[in-house]
Amino acid sequence: MKLTDPQVFEETYGLTLWQDIKSETSGHFRTTLKGLVMTEAQFLAEELRNAMSGWGTNEDTIINVLMLTIDDYETVQGIRSYYESLYEETLEERIEDETGGLLERFLLAVLNRPRYEESAAVNGTEVARDVADLKTYLVAGSVQKANIVDLLTSRSLTHLTALQEAYYQDTDQELYQALEDATGHHVQDALVSLMYASSDYSYYAAYELHRAMKGYGTDEGTLTRIIVTRAGRDLGQIKEAYKTLTGEELREDVRGDTSGYYRKTLIELIN
Repeated sequence: MKLTDPQVFEETYGLTLWQDIKSETSGHFRTTLKGLVMTEAQFLAEELRNAMSGWGTNEDTIINVLMLTIDDYETVQGIRSYYESLYEETLEERIEDETGGLLERFLLAVLNRPRYEESAAVNGTEVARDVADLKTYLVAGSVQKANIVDLLTSRSLTHLTALQEAYYQDTDQELYQALEDATGHHVQDALVSLMYASSDYSYYAAYELHRAMKGYGTDEGTLTRIIVTRAGRDLGQIKEAYKTLTGEELREDVRGDTSGYYRKTLIELIN
């Protein structure tokens, strides 16, 4: 969903639509409008840059952006291309500078995922082998975290869905719960997010929206990122998942956690 054609605006007024918006707005309202006038790849590339600029690194934002585009190979390539054109470094180089260890391993693997044929039939033998391998990797006291990351980031989403079902049938435990028990910190968040996003994308987005608004304070970055990029696509399904998850309407929770033009814009997108 876009406000207008940015190219037409530039030809008419002699400046980009984003330049005009930037000079007239501020804060979260400005970020929301930026997401509406830029392509998704451009917007998310700048979100990643902001997450890795200045003091500290916002690992949650990096994970969220990569999960939002986990099923969209073309957008991921667009993010990488736009990022490099703007900042004269590759996204991989920036991630290597700003993260480390297992999280870096995870992020780079997801960023470099090949284009999977998600409609292809899942190979049951390969799923069973992965279940056996994971059970070995997840043995308490000798958890092989690098092997877990390598396995889970190198499978198609449909394979991961089948894998989670098979793992539960074999162990009577959800795979995401086993990952929570065996890992920690940001790599735990990353792996669990991948499990959610692969099995039920709408639930993943709904969960992240709920987490952005529950408790003290609001994570406007996540709120904006999900609503802006999914509006006009699958936000209707996300709204239904949110209602199922929380018992509340997404629109009303957003209304209660935001204000001003920022609130009005998000509500319009949700409606």
